[in-house]
Amino acid sequence: MSVSSPARVPASASSQSSLFAPDRLAGTLALVLGVGSHAINGFVTTAVLPDIIRDIGGQDRAFWVFSTFEMMAILAGCLTGATKQRLGARLPFLVATLLLAAGSVLAGLSTSLTGLIAGRALQGFGEGMIIALCYSLIPDLYPSTVAPRVFALLAGVWALAAGVGPVSAGLLTELWSWRAAFLVNIPLTLLLFGLMNTALPARSASGPVAHRRKSAGGTGRLALRFTLLAISIFLLTAIGEVHQPLPLAVTILTGLIAAGLLLKFDRASAQHLFPKEAFRARTVVGLGTWIVFMISVVAAIRAVFITTMGQVYWGLSVTQASYVAAGLAFSWSFFAWISSRAPSRQRELTYLALGPFLIATGMLLTAVGISTASLVTFSLAALVAGAGHGLCNQILMRSLMYSAKGGDQDLVSSILPTLSSAGIAIGGGLTGLIAILTGLVSPGDTSLITSEAIAGSGATVFYINAALMILPASAMLLLRHRLIGAESSSQSG
Repeated sequence: MSVSSPARVPASASSQSSLFAPDRLAGTLALVLGVGSHAINGFVTTAVLPDIIRDIGGQDRAFWVFSTFEMMAILAGCLTGATKQRLGARLPFLVATLLLAAGSVLAGLSTSLTGLIAGRALQGFGEGMIIALCYSLIPDLYPSTVAPRVFALLAGVWALAAGVGPVSAGLLTELWSWRAAFLVNIPLTLLLFGLMNTALPARSASGPVAHRRKSAGGTGRLALRFTLLAISIFLLTAIGEVHQPLPLAVTILTGLIAAGLLLKFDRASAQHLFPKEAFRARTVVGLGTWIVFMISVVAAIRAVFITTMGQVYWGLSVTQASYVAAGLAFSWSFFAWISSRAPSRQRELTYLALGPFLIATGMLLTAVGISTASLVTFSLAALVAGAGHGLCNQILMRSLMYSAKGGDQDLVSSILPTLSSAGIAIGGGLTGLIAILTGLVSPGDTSLITSEAIAGSGATVFYINAALMILPASAMLLLRHRLIGAESSSQSG
């Protein structure tokens, strides 16, 4: 099991290594549009939600505008790898773009929050499948030597979305209404539909493997696995509506038990929804999936509290607070570019190990910024955390994708963004539990946290999460050791 080094290609081979070579142009543009659509929709929806509530009401159900999207996106992401093995990538991608378009129309034309939530459900399923397919297509469309450039490009797309998302949402709302934030997806999905129809192979490279699995049987437990999948996703994304500590802890535990049973039954089946080695910590892929999940769980605290703290504690406007939070995305992209240009495999593995410790340092700096009421330190923390993500993320993802063998490559590649989303959903609930236990928020209180609560408990929450980040950071050191051993064995063999 070997992991290829980053691209160091002779000048004569520059055309073969280019992301925009004629034979790759449509695929690269489609990946950029797919990931960009997912990123911008997240920023835009957050920005226009207050206008939606003012227009059609439903403050008591506003949580479901986001959670329904996340539930369906995670569900779609979990099913995408197996679907791609059966049908190839083109048909699922085309169906996903149609679902995204239909959901955008329904959400944009809705006159009630119920219709908006239904539209967000369709959007979520389409977006979840699109983002999973985008990642699963990277090994299909690009050799491992080109992959670092792909990840650096996609990180830049996220940074661009973070920069233009809040501004574009404001302009669309002022020029027309919040409905434009959803309806603007229509031309994008049509373009994406056309690009994917021409850029993608009709069948997956792992088609023969999928066929053998299908013919071997093992589909009798599919309904049970699907039920467990739906239960675990519902519980682990609905925890944002549970405000009492004990019910919240029970909900998280029950969701994790359902997920554990799902993995157990899936491993015993002939046709898998998840990689065989997923969460088996003794393997490279298994340990890597744990790391992706754990980093997302712990890092979710930034998504939950950073923007609100900027507004409440320092009196920033919504736009100012959004850009303080977006500093992480900008830094992530810059350091992903640095990571993609690592001159050696040894340097890559150094970045891999360093990343989680920088993320933990960013959380410590956030705590210090709150303790000292320093907005400069608070803002710097986002840049440090972003540097950690940027240095290690694309190397980790690429190592897992290109370590997987045979049909498992589709399953590993497609599940990675879904693991991140699931980790953020669970991390949001864990963060809420910690916030309640430390006194940052009061159980059942749906109002904004107060400046006094932030001053008293805000730093403690970030100190706790910084300590929790030591677990995936330590696991990353072990993964680095295993990668070195696997690559040495491959070279000596």
